[in-house]
Amino acid sequence: MNQEAIATKLKAAMRRMPGPVALITSTDPETGARAGLAASAVIPVSMDPPSMLVAVNRNASAHATIVRAGRYCINLLCNSQADLVALFSDPARRGARFEDARWAETDGLPYLPGALVSILCTIAHTQPFGTHDLLIGTVDDVLPGTGSDPMGWIEGDFARLMALGDLSG
Repeated sequence: MNQEAIATKLKAAMRRMPGPVALITSTDPETGARAGLAASAVIPVSMDPPSMLVAVNRNASAHATIVRAGRYCINLLCNSQADLVALFSDPARRGARFEDARWAETDGLPYLPGALVSILCTIAHTQPFGTHDLLIGTVDDVLPGTGSDPMGWIEGDFARLMALGDLSG
């Protein structure tokens, strides 16, 4: 089977795998300009040392800023923040991404106090693979947010996630 056919089948398969929804944010150390992108390719790597991985397409507008900064913040979203995903997914609205009063800053990184949690990371290793860079960051801080009702992504759409213990009946 050729690579294009395999890629098509894999995309269809991955649409069935639920994932988190996050905004990855950073600040350009030279200009102070903020940048960010919506992502579902976010995973913990290790607890010793505490570390996270984000997969960032090298063509993404925020890629250069994140790499230049050497730091990023993973903001895990709740269902009430779907409008931010739309904003961060629209290149025409790139300049408006951080105009919202919901944003705050800590240690030079923009974060969402209303997210489920914000995880501040310093890039420890970059692994290029295909169209993406896998950015492994050591965790500098974890900021619990005020949000609840975690947002998920499955079948190309948002999903409400809940623990099985939350099911009644």
